[in-house]
Amino acid sequence: MDRRRTARLTAIVVPSIALGGLEILNGLYQLAGSFELMFEFLRLGFFEIPAGRLTFSLLILTIGVLGLTAGVGMLARRPWARVLSLVFGGLLIVSAVLSFFMVPIIATIGTYDVRSIGGYALMRLIIYSAIYVLFPALYSVVLFIVVRSPVWKIAFSNASTVYPSAPLPALR
Repeated sequence: MDRRRTARLTAIVVPSIALGGLEILNGLYQLAGSFELMFEFLRLGFFEIPAGRLTFSLLILTIGVLGLTAGVGMLARRPWARVLSLVFGGLLIVSAVLSFFMVPIIATIGTYDVRSIGGYALMRLIIYSAIYVLFPALYSVVLFIVVRSPVWKIAFSNASTVYPSAPLPALR
């Protein structure tokens, strides 16, 4: 590991890795839901692929893999990691917008009215919205501001010349 990793780099990379992992888990959960729905359709005697839900789950899974890869690449100060982080931030906003539209649809299945949702379900809906809509959207904005700054452009332009891998001198 590089000993010259700054606190600012760590403060940007750790949420990127965490959100990437969270998006992977969300994508796997949505994918399992898609397969469960296909299984129920088969059990009822017809085969139907829920294309919208399957596409959404694969998109979320891809965004998670990109975020995890970008975070690990930023830890190693790879030049491609900065661009991948910008792509991850943009796709994270797309994910947040899609999740924002999917949440009321999922919450009202079987009720057909948002006002009929009980207190427990409403609290789950608020927590889901905070985790999958609010935090990713805010982090994307912070990621765009930080990664597009001139200091980060220089730091990731050619990582081997800016940060040589020579060990730090001993502190006296």
